[in-house]
Amino acid sequence: MAERIIMNEVKKFEWESMMSMTGNKISKFNAIDQNLNCSQLMRNAELDWTVSKVPVQATIDNETITSDKLYSLVKSDGNKILVSGLTNQYHVMQNEKMAQLGDMFYNLAGVKFEHCINYKDDKVITFLANTGASFNIGDDEVKNYLMLTNFHTGRDKGKINTTNVNPVCENTYMVALSDIEQFYIGITHRVEFDDKMEDLIFKKISDALKSNKRYKEQAETLNSYSLTESDMLKYFILVYNPKLITDFDKSKKDYSFFNDLSGNKQIKSCYGVWHDTYENNGNTYKLENTGNDVREDTLWKAFNCITYNEDHLRSGDRLSNTFITNGKDNIKTKAMETALELAVA
Repeated sequence: MAERIIMNEVKKFEWESMMSMTGNKISKFNAIDQNLNCSQLMRNAELDWTVSKVPVQATIDNETITSDKLYSLVKSDGNKILVSGLTNQYHVMQNEKMAQLGDMFYNLAGVKFEHCINYKDDKVITFLANTGASFNIGDDEVKNYLMLTNFHTGRDKGKINTTNVNPVCENTYMVALSDIEQFYIGITHRVEFDDKMEDLIFKKISDALKSNKRYKEQAETLNSYSLTESDMLKYFILVYNPKLITDFDKSKKDYSFFNDLSGNKQIKSCYGVWHDTYENNGNTYKLENTGNDVREDTLWKAFNCITYNEDHLRSGDRLSNTFITNGKDNIKTKAMETALELAVA
């Protein structure tokens, strides 16, 4: 293994806990502005441990029985069992191998690896890079991130994807991890990761570095379309409950339309985000860090109100729903498609 970078080079950066609403342990290692490749980031974050697949054992009446069909994933650091019940069809992928794929991005395009994320106590490891492919909509900066995630759960594929979502809590981490609309490669554990598979992934890697061009064009289109408050409400209705449009068009076309309507929580929540407020149990709270302070009243601002609602405010089983339904039926996809339809109408 390559020599570990002297830790005092990044001593001001360390692991920090991230907010979790589900009780899952999640933390982030920060190494911003250190110009590290992925392997260097991995070693500084001390994620260069390995996992081994070992036969499951049981002790019955002081006799140890070893299975010839079932295996456990065991972490080399402390011999911690990460998962059990695997078959011989499962092939281990080490964190170091995923980091080497990250090094390809670093060498090819100079992406900067700034963070590691450790989720569910070593079961999910993510290396996060800023691709440098950011763009500005007015004073609003949109960054593009590269994620390489290695799963030690026994069931999930390794994952390489790009996203415009900055993971700052468990919610946004799960949203970013489920973002497969720009660029995505899944690496199965059912096939050994050999040179042939590595060459195949390398050929696809350059595509990921171009992934935000279309998103930039869409954002610029949305930002060129100014909205009145009536337009904004109509947009939220089209995204969340289009059956209301006919009645809304017959009304005063303002927020009073919802006074006599029950439900429509998500529309009301997005309206609140537009004004940087959030209502809960009859109380109104001031929202911080929505980004609206630098945005004009455009479709771009309205679109970001929906993404903020989906990423931060929506309750219930949103995390698992987003992870499963990402794609054409995902709310944020619908929000972008609806906004573009309005912008060119």
